[in-house]
Amino acid sequence: MNTIKSILLAVATSLSVASCSDFLDKQPSKTTDAPVTTADQLLALCDNSSNCFEPNYAAAYSTDDCGLSPDLFRAYESGLADVAKYYMLSGSVIAAASDNDLWSAEYYVIYNANLVIASAPSCEGSSHDINEALANAYFMRAWAYHTLATYYCRPYCEANKKSLGVPLRLGIDFSESLRRATLEETYAQIFADLKMAEQTRRRDVDPDHRWRVSQCAVDAFYSRLYLMMGDYAKALQHTDKALELMPGLMDYNAFQPGQTESYAAQGDLPAQTLEYCETNDWANNRILFYKEFIYARLQQNSHQWYIPSDALAAIYDHDHDLRFRHFFVEHGNRRFSCPKEAYRYAQFYDGRYIISGLTSAELLLNKAELMARQGQWQQALRVLDVLREARYATGTATPLTAASPKEALRQILAERRREMPFAMRMADIKRLACNETPDDDITITHTLYEVTNAGVNTSKPQTITLTGNSPKLAIPIANTEIDASRGQIVQNEME
Repeated sequence: MNTIKSILLAVATSLSVASCSDFLDKQPSKTTDAPVTTADQLLALCDNSSNCFEPNYAAAYSTDDCGLSPDLFRAYESGLADVAKYYMLSGSVIAAASDNDLWSAEYYVIYNANLVIASAPSCEGSSHDINEALANAYFMRAWAYHTLATYYCRPYCEANKKSLGVPLRLGIDFSESLRRATLEETYAQIFADLKMAEQTRRRDVDPDHRWRVSQCAVDAFYSRLYLMMGDYAKALQHTDKALELMPGLMDYNAFQPGQTESYAAQGDLPAQTLEYCETNDWANNRILFYKEFIYARLQQNSHQWYIPSDALAAIYDHDHDLRFRHFFVEHGNRRFSCPKEAYRYAQFYDGRYIISGLTSAELLLNKAELMARQGQWQQALRVLDVLREARYATGTATPLTAASPKEALRQILAERRREMPFAMRMADIKRLACNETPDDDITITHTLYEVTNAGVNTSKPQTITLTGNSPKLAIPIANTEIDASRGQIVQNEME
């Protein structure tokens, strides 16, 4: 289903998790005779596990966290040809591709949310359950619009407020306009929905429903939004509120070894046995209950190969940082079909998923950065002591130190990158390009080959250099969406 209209017409079938209802197997739409009539059905729409997964190749391949070298590409051209367009941000090729799924996936979530909101007034059931379903629906919709804006729009700042946002679908009427709102209007809707989500009566995170809203999740989302927008005082206020309610950190020393995979010698590479963390074996019904989730959302990469750049790998302590030892799999290219050594970042489910939702770790990183940006840089570094203790081999974590505010901020941003590679990098690159400190700006430089609709031309090397406010970082929308809208959706600048 590649168009917004087809998403709105879809009858969803999804992989269920522990709390999901059989109702999800016959989710209602205007084309079915299964109307939403009860509070249980409203909650089932919110519990649809497919809401939690975000197919996102731009996150995997378009930032400086990815390192797709010409040598690696030539060694495995057949397996990497499809991702080269994202690495080189070849706009017309991305627009023409059939794997540009994030847009349709998020509008599917938005439709689920809108169906709950539209149906709630006529549903039977307790007012508590109906109100909780509404709070979840508004939060889901806010989250989906934020995800869309992060990848398909310019970064939020004064200069970009009138730039293109996304279509604001607020109902289930198929004739609703697909005109793209401005970026300012898009974020106004995000905040309006988040305000409605505050009606939730759940304060802390429900360990049995980590994909549902709570007051902790609301404040954690405000923390992320206000940090991105540069309102540090409000961001810190909400961060502190969320920290009072957040789940505990996961001690990475508690993770056990996972299943190993052995491969015969290939080319110049000797026989290998790849070592994985237990999380590499986790399936959806375990991932969604990960201890640190405040709001469970996961980026999905069906290629199962997050390719860490040399720069990303270099910022870890390879001997003691368990984020490196557990998740950076040496020689770990997918199924070892590439006769070249390359790391694979494999956090969950054989490299399919990485965390993109709200976590306790992100809150600590937000607080440290916010304090540093408001003059409390020595104290800010101490905020991260507890996180580093949970991420390093027992007894090896050392406190971060700095001799100046600038160095403290650099250390905090490096820790942020170590904790949340790929998933948060695009958002950070964009916001750092527009904030008050030019010292933290990030430049993306990718060298590969020319990518056109005819394929990858390995006889024509090409280098691209982009800053965070580049129009090319607003990912092109799939042409199928543009065509289906009959001219209502305006395409992003592509070249």
